[in-house]
Amino acid sequence: MAVKIAPSLRSALERLKHAGSVNGICLAWRRQVLVNLLPYEDFRAENLVHAVHDAHEHFAGGGREVKTFWFGFEGVHVLALRRGECSLVVLHSRAVEADFMARAAEVLLDDCQLLVDAALNPSGSNSETNETQKLVEAS
Repeated sequence: MAVKIAPSLRSALERLKHAGSVNGICLAWRRQVLVNLLPYEDFRAENLVHAVHDAHEHFAGGGREVKTFWFGFEGVHVLALRRGECSLVVLHSRAVEADFMARAAEVLLDDCQLLVDAALNPSGSNSETNETQKLVEAS
């Protein structure tokens, strides 16, 4: 199943990488960094992922489920999304592109969550052999 989802995940990541003014992307599962395409060292990316998780837990503790954060700084904006156990942090430089990038990031996170679920909970049957048919020689 994971093999079938990978092309969709790859296309969503490519769409996001080329979505306007993206300066960096960080994909995380729980508190572990999976892909660090930020212009920072790995420990800084980990600190950023931990900060996003801490902010999410802070609001969740108050009874609000916040799934998207958007921060504006001078010269750079941070879009942080969390779906299930996957988190995505995108650095970009144009504020007007935030909605487009958020939609592309949501597609990526939905696909990523499916991929993680397929990897963690593989089915007992081999679906690839069930979907193929044997060739029969014509008589």
